[in-house]
Amino acid sequence: MKKKKLLSILLSVAMLTGILGGCGSKPAEGSDAGSQTSGAESTDEAAGAGDEQQAAEEDTASGESTTGDKKKVVFWSWASGQLDATYKAYCEAHPDMDWELEEVVVAAEDYLTKLQQGYASGGDMPDILMGEMGWRGSAFALDIWENLEAEPYNFDRSVVMDSAIGGMVNSQDQVIGIENALNPAFMMYKKDLAREYLGTDDRMELEAMFKTYDDYAKVGAQVYEKSGGKVTLFPGLQDISNMMMMQQRNVNNVDADGNVNVSGKVQSVFETVEVMRSAKACGNLAQYSTEWSNAFADGSCILFPGASWSVTYWVEPYDPEGIDNWGMFTPAEGGFGWGGTCMGIYKDSKMKGEAWDFISWLLLSEEGAKTMKEDTGFLLPVKSLYDDPEYTKGTRPNFGSQEINAFMMEEISPNIPEASLSIYDNLVSDSVNMVVQMMGADESMTAEDAMKEFMTDLQSKIPDVTVK
Repeated sequence: MKKKKLLSILLSVAMLTGILGGCGSKPAEGSDAGSQTSGAESTDEAAGAGDEQQAAEEDTASGESTTGDKKKVVFWSWASGQLDATYKAYCEAHPDMDWELEEVVVAAEDYLTKLQQGYASGGDMPDILMGEMGWRGSAFALDIWENLEAEPYNFDRSVVMDSAIGGMVNSQDQVIGIENALNPAFMMYKKDLAREYLGTDDRMELEAMFKTYDDYAKVGAQVYEKSGGKVTLFPGLQDISNMMMMQQRNVNNVDADGNVNVSGKVQSVFETVEVMRSAKACGNLAQYSTEWSNAFADGSCILFPGASWSVTYWVEPYDPEGIDNWGMFTPAEGGFGWGGTCMGIYKDSKMKGEAWDFISWLLLSEEGAKTMKEDTGFLLPVKSLYDDPEYTKGTRPNFGSQEINAFMMEEISPNIPEASLSIYDNLVSDSVNMVVQMMGADESMTAEDAMKEFMTDLQSKIPDVTVK
């Protein structure tokens, strides 16, 4: 009965919300930022279950089928070509391998639902499971993952940084997914606009300028007035609300009694949003919309909360002409972790050994780490990699001479609290985002009004669970 009830809840969670949190996967060519709810990009190829995808899925049931003489290790991707470069490097390092990696594209918004339905029906499942941070708590609640600390994998959690562990373990404290990046988050800024409206583009001076969210509101009001309403500090209110929610990611949304207890942290978010709205510190751009994407280059906004993957997948594609016009600093209330994707193994896969060999090479070895850094810019949370000072060296054209990897590692990563997962994380975030959008559309809506709307909306999604 418990399993059936859990499954019912999980399926409801999947159907009621999209993918949240940021994953750092590659956007498909021509994809819109709006598909990237917290970095998890959907693609045109994944938009529907076409004949080609359907045929692929029918032929890829957990490594059972072959192409020619080679067996398949199947993974589901929400962005076509997600592992192309890293798989190529793996093949070069393993010339005698007798299997091949096969990608099946699943629309980002359908990914969790497809896992849950496969689990419920006993249908096709991938050999390599992937979990995006925004809905990872729901995915980890499914009895589909191998315990990677058990035989024959014998993963030792001490090899990775403490801040990564919370996002790698299930409710039984078993490591079931290996994190693909550190995902430190920070504040990005446009240098030219900072000089014009803030009086400096020096990151340390900017960091001193913004110690609290009240500072954002105060300075944001000055920017709005000085620019005649043409420039805002942030693109939209969701940039503030999502940042605040991520900074509280270490607080579990479920209390010891099984209640969804979020009123404390959510109330503070709505109160801050109300202050920022009144100060005109934020535009009215929906996060991940086309207009929001355009704001990276059109000179309408100065500050953008971002994470390690934002450099590669936001700044560079959205502002390709912005060479040496970007910087980053530690945000008010401190840096935080944002998004991320983990990789694990389906418990009934017939290709467990091959899947683990690929995952462990890609995410735990020095060679795989080099490949990941070259392909994506991601730094892995493996402690030993940082014994080599060359690993953290790295600049990107848009950020000029700033050693952004060293900045992330030295100033952000050590202070990232360990994430705490629950099956309701995506629902909570979905409800917060909906209400913040309402606050942007209706300036008469107070934080108190917003809180009432949030509680009602969240409770309607999980009627059998007490929301406090």
